[in-house]
Amino acid sequence: MIAKVTTIGLKGVDGYRVQVEVQTTCGMEAFKIVGLPDASVRESKQRVSAALHSLENYLIDQKTIVNLSPSEQKKNGPLFELPIAIGILKSMNVIESKIDSNTGFLGALSLDGTVLAVEGMLPAILAAKRIGISTLYMPYSEVVECYF
Repeated sequence: MIAKVTTIGLKGVDGYRVQVEVQTTCGMEAFKIVGLPDASVRESKQRVSAALHSLENYLIDQKTIVNLSPSEQKKNGPLFELPIAIGILKSMNVIESKIDSNTGFLGALSLDGTVLAVEGMLPAILAAKRIGISTLYMPYSEVVECYF
């Protein structure tokens, strides 16, 4: 099954919509992120795998492919970890609820699955509002609270 989850990418302080597409299939264990991820996004797969494992959702004997679209935009930072994890859980049918395309997810993951605030959340939140994301799931941040 292919799952789609919405998030925000940042280019400087400007944000844009990113569609996180995840496909998990039975097969030789693999985890690949495509769609112009930089080194910090490629490292995310280790944190996402560890967080899912800590929450007793194992990727054993699973081939996982994550596509970050639009593919022509460079993706950077750990901002994509929560949406990737949500997409994996949705693709594995752990999350059965429908996720609306106007619902977004932002945040990094610790190895135990805790969702963490990341640099650039305020521009991402402002971009989400501008591009029509009506619901945004993210970790608590004192910095963001000061502005709203």
